[in-house]
Amino acid sequence: VRGEQGDQRGHVTGVDQLVVPADLGGPQRRVEPLLSAAADEHRLARAVADLGLDRVAEVVVEELAARCDPVPAEHAAHLSFEITSGGERACRLVTVDRDGLSSQRDGWQRAPVRITHDAVDLLRSLYGPGPGTDRLTSRRVTTCAELNASGPDPGRLDAIVRERRRLAVAVQAVVAACQRHPVDLGGLSTRFGSDKWADLHWYTPHYERHFARFRHAPIRLLEIGIGGYDAPDQGGASLRMWQRYFPAALVLGLDIVPKPGVRGPRIATAVGDQGDPVLLDDLGRRFGPFDIVIDDGSHLNAHVRASFTALFPHVRPGGLYVVEDLQTAYWPGYGGTAGPVAGPETSVGLLKQLIDGLHHQEWAPPAAAPRPSYADRHAVALTVYHNLAFIEKGVNSEEGAPAFLDRGCSSPPA
Repeated sequence: VRGEQGDQRGHVTGVDQLVVPADLGGPQRRVEPLLSAAADEHRLARAVADLGLDRVAEVVVEELAARCDPVPAEHAAHLSFEITSGGERACRLVTVDRDGLSSQRDGWQRAPVRITHDAVDLLRSLYGPGPGTDRLTSRRVTTCAELNASGPDPGRLDAIVRERRRLAVAVQAVVAACQRHPVDLGGLSTRFGSDKWADLHWYTPHYERHFARFRHAPIRLLEIGIGGYDAPDQGGASLRMWQRYFPAALVLGLDIVPKPGVRGPRIATAVGDQGDPVLLDDLGRRFGPFDIVIDDGSHLNAHVRASFTALFPHVRPGGLYVVEDLQTAYWPGYGGTAGPVAGPETSVGLLKQLIDGLHHQEWAPPAAAPRPSYADRHAVALTVYHNLAFIEKGVNSEEGAPAFLDRGCSSPPA
């Protein structure tokens, strides 16, 4: 059960205990204007000008580091990566090796290959809307004169061919990272080490079905539970998976243990107890509203209910609230109810309550019905799978059955 979720021990309480690193949202503040403008190249060009090409270059290489696949050790290479805008250019030295892609400011002049992109075209490819608007980017690849010589020294020919092949593997890895490709969420889950597919759970097909409409949108996603227990640089597998799956998303993770080592160009982490509704409300006010909230935290039933009550108001209309690992509703050690019927204070009990609330217009007799709660008025759809539930946010204002229909009771049931 506790594959990625936050530790259950040592609960923090009080809004003052919401620990937010000083740089939380620092990289996100740089990238967010580019995400929101990516659907319109004129707005995007203004965003590039406002941010400055050098800072845009930092955003881009951080993004490529998150997307670039590693290459075999024998194909590791140093490349010059250049983006241009008008008459300006910004360059970085990128290294592609068995660890993926890393970058630095200096040394790019000596790289044997230079890859050049127009900044707006590249950002549109990275962050723009779905495949229907894809286009070829203005990419150029320039190789140093020695490797392109028309009449090389015969004694050097084999070495030059091997070097070109080595560089080609690295260039392909960078070019592929700059483009949009079909992504299998199950494959990403296993690649990044998440337990959402082919490990403890089989969730990713359901996620793909419900998250498809958010795929290329500039969304905000919050996941409760980062994983890795007490280790500050462990966990974050799902956060990295979501960052890769949603190319224009800002991804926030919450855990009871500080996770300063879990980073990404569009990932931030905060520290707090999911059982503290005041803290969660503060989190939602400061960093929401969220398009998606995923509860993969302690799975204690009391925490699941507290988190939903506090965070559901901070989900955008049309957004989704997801609860994982519903099996703990039947496990007494997690506050569940042993036997075939989950009790009202469990996560499954919450879902049953939401189904009743979805039909609050039909409660009879109306005069004796309680006042609908916030969730009753805003949970408009529920989809439940094995151990997994999706709750859609909206306005539940559809009229009930007409008053002339006989409901068969004139007073509240005994």
